[in-house]
Amino acid sequence: MSPKLFATRKVALAVSAAMSLGVASAQAQTVWPAYEIVNINEVFSVRGTLENTRNGYGASVVGESTLGIAKGVNDATVDDEGNVIDDVIDAILPEESVTSNSVFRPFVGNNFLFEQNAGNGWEPVYVPLLEDTPPKLNPDDEDPDEFDTNPRTNAFYFGADGTSLRVGSTSALMEDPVTNENCDPEGETDCSEFFYHRLFENRGFVQNEVGFNLLLPPANTLTYVTEDEELDPTPVVTGGNSVAAAVNINGLVAGYASTDFTEISTENLDACIAAAEPDEDSDVVPTPVEICIQNQQNTGGISYQTRAYLWQVDPVTLEASDQRELDLGFVPEELPNESDRDNIYLAQALGVSTAVDNYVVGRGNQLSNSDRPLSALYAQSWLQQGGDYELFPIGPTREDSERVVQSIAYDVNDNGLAIGVVRRWIDGYERNKFGIVDLSQEPEDFRDGKRFMFTEPNDFFDSRSDLASIARSVNNNGIVVGNIEVDRVKNLPRRVRAFAYDSTQDDFINLNELLTCGSRGYVPAQEGDSGVEEDEEGRLWKRYTVVDSENFSTTIEYEVEIIAVDANEIADDGTITATALVSLPRVKTELKEFENEDGTITYRTVVVIDEDTGKPVIENDANGNPTTNQVPRAIVLKPVSTDQMCSLTIEDGLNPPPNERQGASLGMGWLMALTSLLFWRRRRG
Repeated sequence: MSPKLFATRKVALAVSAAMSLGVASAQAQTVWPAYEIVNINEVFSVRGTLENTRNGYGASVVGESTLGIAKGVNDATVDDEGNVIDDVIDAILPEESVTSNSVFRPFVGNNFLFEQNAGNGWEPVYVPLLEDTPPKLNPDDEDPDEFDTNPRTNAFYFGADGTSLRVGSTSALMEDPVTNENCDPEGETDCSEFFYHRLFENRGFVQNEVGFNLLLPPANTLTYVTEDEELDPTPVVTGGNSVAAAVNINGLVAGYASTDFTEISTENLDACIAAAEPDEDSDVVPTPVEICIQNQQNTGGISYQTRAYLWQVDPVTLEASDQRELDLGFVPEELPNESDRDNIYLAQALGVSTAVDNYVVGRGNQLSNSDRPLSALYAQSWLQQGGDYELFPIGPTREDSERVVQSIAYDVNDNGLAIGVVRRWIDGYERNKFGIVDLSQEPEDFRDGKRFMFTEPNDFFDSRSDLASIARSVNNNGIVVGNIEVDRVKNLPRRVRAFAYDSTQDDFINLNELLTCGSRGYVPAQEGDSGVEEDEEGRLWKRYTVVDSENFSTTIEYEVEIIAVDANEIADDGTITATALVSLPRVKTELKEFENEDGTITYRTVVVIDEDTGKPVIENDANGNPTTNQVPRAIVLKPVSTDQMCSLTIEDGLNPPPNERQGASLGMGWLMALTSLLFWRRRRG
């Protein structure tokens, strides 16, 4: 395919009154509605992350609200005593550096929850769980008055039931500093007077409008009792891990939890118990058991066997009335090869339906032909039958395993349609390809038993392309959303765009093609305006230009750009929560040298402030224009009437005009680098 530019496809049929994705025309072509990004204000600023944070990611839809995650705290340090910038919002500031976890310094949070809805003007509202401490500019850990204003937990949203329940995970709130009773600060031996400790590393949670509840892993992972007769037999707390990945309206939560310690963990825990015992013949100061365990958690010295898990919770009280471990597919202790029995094995439940007999999907370890565990993880399903859940793998077959590297199932609707990703070799490269599978049908018979098989739909082409794609969500109308690459050069980073796929009509589209012109950053134009573009109806448009004469050292101007790059969830009414890249000016920074109280020298990146105005300086390019970069923001897309769909050309759309899908040949590729973006990928694995 040559790199010609395709105009946005224009659908000539009226959208249904409900404007719900999934309604097809008489010609068996999906009647896509137009989409409006509703959380854009009058000056085209996307309300998509919390104040004082760098990035925002769309997470889930719950009732009339959408959920998101803010990541990265802004650093507004400047080179003087008054080092906080309060009024700079639509500009890219430096980001607070994230240090590794340590028992010698406080834990600092970097991921925060927020909610948006029409009632608050789609303004992101911080959602507290274990602490009510939103991110703050330039917090000072060394100032006792500032200590408690620092966020001390990381939290993530992973799913919602569409009405009120939402699920995710959170780290523990850091306790007050633990005094090291074995340390004599006046003694000759170096030691730390205080340590920093948390009760657990990660807990799944379920939440509604009035509260939340933590979901515990099995009890035997919360405490450890040594089998070494020479060590203290007192049980020690480790906490274990759990994650809540999906929930249905009946309160059934799917996720995964630690179920047992690994062999290396027991060795390290024994070492912690031994290290807590005073030794008269050694100058080493004993370390409290809980601090040694925290240090092992921080450095990966404690790991767990992890299994797919279900919690049944009351949708009102959020109390768990039942919990169960789902089948791994084999019993490690019964493996024929003794060396395989103590390995770490993983299974995760990531999606759950609300059908009478629930469908649960995820991934896990499977066995090879020789009944040895495969190192990679593959998609699998657990189907409820009479109260019990039976495991059925979802590909690959034994014959296909050399070409498929791994796979995962992310979501399943109430009709049993599951979606996910198959990672396979294509043209000498490993590529992700989104897949669908109907779990309501009978699984296929293979030599190793019954299993379902993914179908990998074509995207922009009539045959399989090498464009990597990820399916993240499917609604009950069979509409799938996710992201896909739009560049064809094989050995360079590729840009991605959000997509929608109608599984009932095999119709695939770049989600940006469905946006209104306003949602793409355009405003009506007049003849003679600069940068004018004409749509298919002959109307004139131009990109909105931001003019800011208040916040920076000089007046700046730059054009708005909004590109949907990942769609994370779609509700049955067509509402989509997604992530877009937006262009913002970058504040100028410089590396400064600072002398600490002890005389040591450190270096830090600080914001450049104009001496005359006292305001931050914006970076300029070689032409004297503000330098803009792209940052991620959570966006909320609502369906509107089809005639509002923007027909301006999308240069990277890759979508041909209707009924003219392209072949897989490629001429000269686009040499465009992918803007750096840490995608929040429904953090489930």
